[in-house]
Amino acid sequence: MDKLTNDFEKSLFNDSIDIIEDYTEIGIDSFIEEGILKEIPFVKSIVSMLKIGKNIHDRNLLKQTLTFIKEFNSGNISKDKLIAYKSTIENNPQKCEEELGRVLILLNSYVDREKSIMLARLYKSYVMQEINWHEFCEFSEIINRLFIEDLRILKYLQEQKKIKGSQGDDFRLERLYSLGIVGNSYFADFNNLKDNFIEGRVLNSIGKKFCNIIF
Repeated sequence: MDKLTNDFEKSLFNDSIDIIEDYTEIGIDSFIEEGILKEIPFVKSIVSMLKIGKNIHDRNLLKQTLTFIKEFNSGNISKDKLIAYKSTIENNPQKCEEELGRVLILLNSYVDREKSIMLARLYKSYVMQEINWHEFCEFSEIINRLFIEDLRILKYLQEQKKIKGSQGDDFRLERLYSLGIVGNSYFADFNNLKDNFIEGRVLNSIGKKFCNIIF
């Protein structure tokens, strides 16, 4: 198994996660300082492999990884299912490499912190067995291709159930439609007797499931 993946696995399920919550608000530079690194041994192994001081790309990977770990460990999660999943990947290095390795590759490609948070919620849903691995891969690809500004439209669709006609966001709706999470629908327009039906947009079944997880 790749050492970075192995270190990530140890960090993800580490009992000292409160330390990450304390220091993620300070900034990445704080993790580079030797004194703080000694307080966080499970992060030190990751940091030591990266050229943090010189490489902004690696600094971003660390930031996204810490954001992911913090979100993954926040909120309610079944302890039994968490222990069961941890045992599975510890006893199956190939599965660990495939799954956590994929997560690291995705985190490495993100610039926006919001995507790391969404990915953590998605992975938590997978560990909780609410979605299977194929769904995780599909949904993670949606996150990867999603425009952050389009989240506002997704949230609106989730809450209001529909968007009737044009509301100035057609190009955003088209982008979401291309991701396979928004579909077409027709609504009665009682203010227009000549053309009684207008076209609108709604979340399809995949979109509803996706939004329920990331929001």
